[in-house]
Amino acid sequence: MGLGTGRLPVSGPDDREGLEKSVQIVLRALEAGIDYVDVGHTYAAGMATRALQEAFRQTKRPFSVTAKIMYGQDKTADDARRRVEFYLRAMGLEKVRFFTCWTIWNYQNFERIMAKGGVYDGALRLKEEGLIDHICCSLHAPPEDILKILESGAFEGITISYSLLNAALMQPVLELAKEKDVGVAVMNPLGGGVIAQNRDYFSFACGDADDGDTVHAALRFVKAHPAVNMVLGGVSSLEELEDSLGVLSMPDPEPPAERMARVLRKSSELKGFCTGCKYCEGCPQGIPTAEIMRARNSLLFDPIKSYNREEPESLLRDIQLFRPLLHDHGWLPETSENPCVKCGKCEKSCTQKLRIIDGVEDTYQKTARAYFTRGARRTRLEELVHQKGYRAVGLYPSGGFTDLIMRLYNEFWGEPDFEWVLFNSDPKLWGMESDGKVVHGPSEIPELHPDLIIIDTFRFDNEIEKTLAQYRELGIKIEKLHREGEVPWVF
Repeated sequence: MGLGTGRLPVSGPDDREGLEKSVQIVLRALEAGIDYVDVGHTYAAGMATRALQEAFRQTKRPFSVTAKIMYGQDKTADDARRRVEFYLRAMGLEKVRFFTCWTIWNYQNFERIMAKGGVYDGALRLKEEGLIDHICCSLHAPPEDILKILESGAFEGITISYSLLNAALMQPVLELAKEKDVGVAVMNPLGGGVIAQNRDYFSFACGDADDGDTVHAALRFVKAHPAVNMVLGGVSSLEELEDSLGVLSMPDPEPPAERMARVLRKSSELKGFCTGCKYCEGCPQGIPTAEIMRARNSLLFDPIKSYNREEPESLLRDIQLFRPLLHDHGWLPETSENPCVKCGKCEKSCTQKLRIIDGVEDTYQKTARAYFTRGARRTRLEELVHQKGYRAVGLYPSGGFTDLIMRLYNEFWGEPDFEWVLFNSDPKLWGMESDGKVVHGPSEIPELHPDLIIIDTFRFDNEIEKTLAQYRELGIKIEKLHREGEVPWVF
């Protein structure tokens, strides 16, 4: 088991109680023998590195951590060095074992990372200097792209999403990783909470030795594949940690090979469930039918709380539908107009006899409701900033959303005639650069006085709006990027 720190129970720099709880979770994990800690600089409201620093000061147990570098925020070898140096300072360390190229979306993203003078070159230099030991990556790309990336031999280890939700689809990836002797860490072993929320639906995973506990059976299934070296447990309490330890630190009561064969067989028998066989591929209109139908599996389940949203149900379901389409497959249609001509090619090939034509039509209808199109994003940016006569536009907080907004503006209209100004509440980021622009603290808002501040995060937009409301008195407009009912631009 590896410790994921994205869900540590700390909400910000002033949450001392949450910070202490987080430190105790880390200490207990290390005491139990976990020595791999997965951390990103944005995890746990940007506080995960601070919790780790305090925990590492209090322990003599061995540990290793990741330094995650995301292309877009960091593009060059020098950017990679600065990011690693940030991790070292933030956690009080002299080196990190695992340099992780974070969130590779597709093969094109991989090629940019590998370009001369890019992030990968930076990793090689850092390894030569002894500041890192291993070059790894986390992959959210389509399986066919992951296979090409594995064939490159660039990485010693990979982190992938693997669960009951995508088990059949990911088998070739795991088999190739085993063949190439590439280490595998699994994230989202419970499908981002979907499996825990829908235990009855996934109860087919339970064998006689699982005592009817779907969550435990799902974790044992992920662990059963011989290519899997580690299952990452993202925990928010000591109780969750102990439960995961109890499952993942003990031998499987069922022979792993038998468990895998049984569960994969039963998953293929689920009514209305897309198994990911991909026989429906090859739509003459270019519709990604296989990806859409697999994502629509989420509509079979009860919606779960996501990205700090508990309602409405329609939004939660849209998030569950469109997250894998964008996050795992990079699919964002230009418009919500359905290009399907109902030729029936896909349905004739479907082993599960699914109504693919109806599913595709419904999905395109939902893209309009959820503003899940490239055209909807262009419209939103036009409403907010294009040709408004602004001198400066603030983006709060800096991060993946800000990078996307600036890139999309350039793609739609070219260089802006105003200045982008980045803000973040995390003191560790103040003065650092993101895509060539300095990150400022909130206290600098009155002095810099942008005409507009766009709250670009999805998870905490309401809370940030309350914090920034005071600046409206200075004549600064405050607007949220996401409209009502809209799914996140970045998942």
